[in-house]
Amino acid sequence: MNRRVLPFLLAAALALACSPPNVSSVDAGPSADQACADSAYARCSRVQACSPTATQQRYGDESTCEAIFKAYCVATLAASGAGSTPASTEACAQAIPNWACADYLQTQNPPPECVQSTGSFTIGAACAFSAQCQSGYCAIVPGAPCGTCAAAPQPGDSCAQVTSCGQTLMCNSQTSRCYVPAQPMASCIPGQDCILGAECVGANSTSGTPGVCQPAVESLGAACSSTTALCDGFSGLVCNTQSDKCVAEQLASSGQPCGFVSSQNVVVQCGGGGKCVTSGGQSTCLSVSEIGGPCDLVAGPVCISPSRCIGGSDGGTSGMCQIPDGTACH
Repeated sequence: MNRRVLPFLLAAALALACSPPNVSSVDAGPSADQACADSAYARCSRVQACSPTATQQRYGDESTCEAIFKAYCVATLAASGAGSTPASTEACAQAIPNWACADYLQTQNPPPECVQSTGSFTIGAACAFSAQCQSGYCAIVPGAPCGTCAAAPQPGDSCAQVTSCGQTLMCNSQTSRCYVPAQPMASCIPGQDCILGAECVGANSTSGTPGVCQPAVESLGAACSSTTALCDGFSGLVCNTQSDKCVAEQLASSGQPCGFVSSQNVVVQCGGGGKCVTSGGQSTCLSVSEIGGPCDLVAGPVCISPSRCIGGSDGGTSGMCQIPDGTACH
């Protein structure tokens, strides 16, 4: 299943078989570079296997996904006080192919090997990665290079001034509150995702009226409606409000219209890690920068997660897309 993990195991076996006399044959385990390459491949190939649409929407393609996750992994392992190791990273990489798609795409119910690592830093200490903290959570203000070890957020906590709600919670972009994806037939509020395989039907952003997580329509050309059943976005489908049928989703590029596009009668998402923003009554996709490229927390370009837009010393919103340096936070 994992083309990079298997060669590593074969190479390790060959190394043991070919050890010269009087040389210990104890396997030292994977290097940080190898473990991170395996981890990045496992993560990105799992997204692709579960939902090619999610790959296109979040990263653009698998190679971009792998490059960013490998760099993030290497930086995490090098960070001061981090509890992650090459061995634990490799163990998670091998567990990912068996992580259920319905959970993996929303980081729910991680296998034991992939539960957030904890480090040696106490609450209040400076950090760049959650793996450095005893609490398993580093609270980072958007734009800042370093954060502070803190208690992990709980559902309902504010995420207005942090970059993440932690491993298994999501941040509602409309309420700025941390939440768990709602189960099928459960109530859902505007901005809240349902668990994979369901879509929030009936929620109204203007009035704040909640909806219900209804089973998503998964067949191209099947009937759909904003008041009864929506199409499965993870399957690459979107509901055409004129025909009331599921059609293939077309992701928008930088500068193109997004949100509900009346000329197409569908809701359009941004591709390649882009962000849909509204200005002057019009919604368009912001451009995306690679690591080392310029970014702006408000005006864009945006950075592909898990890289972050880290600002300068002037306190403004502009900065550079970077993987944080876990050795520089004190």
